[in-house]
Amino acid sequence: MEHPPIGSGELPRTADLVIIGGGIAGTAAAFYTAREGFRTVVVERKPWLGALTTSVAVACFRAQWDDPDFAYLMVPSIATYERFAEEIGIPGYTIGLRQPGWLFATTDPQGLERLRRWVEGQRRLGIVDTELWTGDEARQRFPWLSPAVTAATFRARDGWLSPHEVVYGYARASGATFVMETEALRIRVAGGRVAGVETNRGFLAAPQVVIAAGPFSKRLAATAGVELPLFLLRRQRAFVADPAIPSDAPMVADDDTGAYWRPETGGAFLGWGLPEPPGEPQDPVPADPLFPAQALEGAARLTPLFREVAARLTRDRVSVAAGQYTCTPDGKPLIGACPGVEGLYVHTGDNGYGIESAPQAARHLVATLTGRLPEAENRFRVDRTFFPTGKKVL
Repeated sequence: MEHPPIGSGELPRTADLVIIGGGIAGTAAAFYTAREGFRTVVVERKPWLGALTTSVAVACFRAQWDDPDFAYLMVPSIATYERFAEEIGIPGYTIGLRQPGWLFATTDPQGLERLRRWVEGQRRLGIVDTELWTGDEARQRFPWLSPAVTAATFRARDGWLSPHEVVYGYARASGATFVMETEALRIRVAGGRVAGVETNRGFLAAPQVVIAAGPFSKRLAATAGVELPLFLLRRQRAFVADPAIPSDAPMVADDDTGAYWRPETGGAFLGWGLPEPPGEPQDPVPADPLFPAQALEGAARLTPLFREVAARLTRDRVSVAAGQYTCTPDGKPLIGACPGVEGLYVHTGDNGYGIESAPQAARHLVATLTGRLPEAENRFRVDRTFFPTGKKVL
């Protein structure tokens, strides 16, 4: 779907609220804050929206969570995507929503019992449509699975979407002002509260500022004297073109290793969060040309046909892209007020789950901005105590 350009040619002098960052987090926040009555201005350093981490995402979503904080974010967000045109008020608007399901599979001899406990945890949170399968049951549904698979879970309404369409849908419907090719240089603070944002095109005064700048959030917060508990991990996405890859497959995730793949027109996207040290923010993020081979090897453990794909793959039928996950110590986002600077908020640290959580995360932000949710009750507050979650990481 083609979209007309979004963005003002001039930088406004004032706003009720400035959002730094025009990715999916920033545009969703613009929609919900503007609907709340804020005169919202989004400043984006790129010439178009969703051009940094959003643009290289595999863009999947799932309700398979047994942690209440993730269920709180993901389940309502998926419901929003299922009725997105109605949500934004643009009849017939489409976001490339596909729901062929999401399959977690394991080769662990004790995997069935482990996944059974996971599904029971989901059901306690009201997620009752996840199926638990033995290895034979999984292969009956998906014959291309390895004979080594011992157990799997599957939820038919999980899937993926086009983040580009989501970003521009939220932007078009928001009524907010978007100012492109405008880089936020620092947050100006006076007397312990926000005064506005210094940009490469001048100063924009506002009593409230939201940092939704993904990998650049930590650096921006530091200009206001705020230290965010964030670190950055490179994550890569390979695409391989091959007609033998089943186009009706679900998202397939290896519950033992974290490798995953899903079909895409003419082939598949593959990913694997291989161990790497944290890095500094980069744009663009350099990709490893050897990653596609590693990802194919990871995918082949559960789906042996990828060995055949790898054997006949030519250079012109493979590509790789990279982005950065903005991560927190407990794997959960930072959404809310920054202690010590009145009027400064963050919407960052999504740990790679920014697309599937965007609608509900933005609504959560609005609740903190308006005071309906006191910071003491904010589960994603910046100054919380961080405990590891044990969540499934992809």
